[in-house]
Amino acid sequence: MKAIFFNSIWFFFDKVFKLIVGFTISVMIVRYLGPEWFGKYNYVNSIIVLFGIFVSFGSEGILVKFLVSEPEQKNEILSASFWFHSVFGLLSFLLSFLFLQILRNEADLFQLLMILGIPLLFRSFSVVKYVYESNLEIKKVVIIDNLIFFSFSFIRVLLVYLNLSFNWIFVSFAAEGIIANLSLFFYYRLHHPAFLNFRPKLETIKSILKESFPILVSGFAIIVYMKVDQIMIGSMLGDEQLGIYSVGVRLSEFWYFIPIGISSSFFPHLIALKKDLSIHYKRRFAILHSIVFWMALLGACITQFAADYVIVKIYGYDYFNSSSVLKIHIWASLFVFLGVAGSNYYILENLQKLTIFKSFFGLLVNIILNFFWIPEFGIVGAAFATLISQFCANTLFLVFFRSLHPLLFLQFGSLLEIRFLNIKSIFKKQVSVYQAND
Repeated sequence: MKAIFFNSIWFFFDKVFKLIVGFTISVMIVRYLGPEWFGKYNYVNSIIVLFGIFVSFGSEGILVKFLVSEPEQKNEILSASFWFHSVFGLLSFLLSFLFLQILRNEADLFQLLMILGIPLLFRSFSVVKYVYESNLEIKKVVIIDNLIFFSFSFIRVLLVYLNLSFNWIFVSFAAEGIIANLSLFFYYRLHHPAFLNFRPKLETIKSILKESFPILVSGFAIIVYMKVDQIMIGSMLGDEQLGIYSVGVRLSEFWYFIPIGISSSFFPHLIALKKDLSIHYKRRFAILHSIVFWMALLGACITQFAADYVIVKIYGYDYFNSSSVLKIHIWASLFVFLGVAGSNYYILENLQKLTIFKSFFGLLVNIILNFFWIPEFGIVGAAFATLISQFCANTLFLVFFRSLHPLLFLQFGSLLEIRFLNIKSIFKKQVSVYQAND
């Protein structure tokens, strides 16, 4: 119990603290680059993220499971993982260039991709982090990552202060990714034998990839869903419009970690209620949906009045038009928050396979709407496309499957009542669940 608690605390510290510091530094960089070069960065980075999903092949959770269930095979598992990460990393790197050449054969974008894409080739060295995760020793990974993160954050502040070339900013991003992966690898080597001396077994690789494939498909759909609008805007409207759009989207998505945290707090208690066949199971789900819905609604309403001021105050007048995107895109948070709350239902009711169809349904709607609306309405059309596609994926999709109708009723029920989060009560219930499991 104690190990789980402190492991969770370190994980939370890593995510939230880096989010706050990262946002502050990113504002400085966004203002420094200006809309055009910030648009170029987002365009190339979207392509890298799109193909970067193939490096791990969706194996993150599967590798942790293997390392926990078969600790005696740790070196063979790490060796197999390292080599298929290396192969897929190289393929992802090459496919990124091919994709960019098809969309926009421009020299400055190729140069940017060459710089930002290099860390894909070093992702294989990070497989050792799954050993620490499987042993509930995430603290070590967090410390190393944060030391590198804060060091490069300081370097970027210095680069901006010295008014150096934009390329130095991009090089710092690439260097951070490379050094983070290598540092974790060499730290692991100080305390463990060299797993690369073990010959990877083809059976082990096949087993990992087979279990990882459904996760890869779902993850790829989600990544395309998240990045397709930026790629289409960059290709249809150019880099400056993409830069303006990206600022609005970043602010709109900044608080998405909140429903994830709230939903995670409910999850252990929901598991216990489901196991005991409690009549309070659906009631607890209703409370969760009510909390996240009204929180999202309040945030969206406030944004309508504050968007113009916030954008200009934080990013400057060059990004003023980002407020139009923010005012529309923020309404998607209603359906995103409900979708996050409902994700627990898919797991507890063994409906995970439907999440793949849900992602592809939202993706299809998003692509179609962007294809017609971006040329007609510009970045505002892309914002509306995101809003409608989130509604389709997280709410309308539930209509088509009888097994999801209870979740649909929970969403409708969240409109009728307001519940406030009792942190102390939920924490006590979560601890009691862990103690019962111990």
